[in-house]
Amino acid sequence: MATTNGAVENGQPDRKPPALPRPIRNLEVKFTKIFINNEWHESKSGKKFATYNPSTLEKICEVEEGDKPDVDKAVEAAQAAFQRGSPWRRLDALSRGRLLHQLADLVERDRATLAMTTLCASPGMSPLVSVGPSLHGTSPC
Repeated sequence: MATTNGAVENGQPDRKPPALPRPIRNLEVKFTKIFINNEWHESKSGKKFATYNPSTLEKICEVEEGDKPDVDKAVEAAQAAFQRGSPWRRLDALSRGRLLHQLADLVERDRATLAMTTLCASPGMSPLVSVGPSLHGTSPC
């Protein structure tokens, strides 16, 4: 049953939208290298590219630019992780599940930072759209 003010729809009261995250000022970028096999690496070519804040056009940082040799190294590491006897393959399902839940907890803990630095970096996406779905377990896509 819907009402004219939108308070009740299909028998469910409206949920309050999540609070908008505050803009992050002076965000310290800690990691700009390529992450392969649980380690940070410089690109094989030594090339880097600049990233910019799309709303201010200010340079944020320089990031390692991965090329084919870097991709090949990452693919090799990923394939090795799934070989018999690898640490990941030796983990039982319960331990793998715990690790994935820890990752989810970290994403949830830092959702405002992630929303403001990754999803909102796309021009036109509001903080409410980017942080809201993570609060309800759905994706905006």
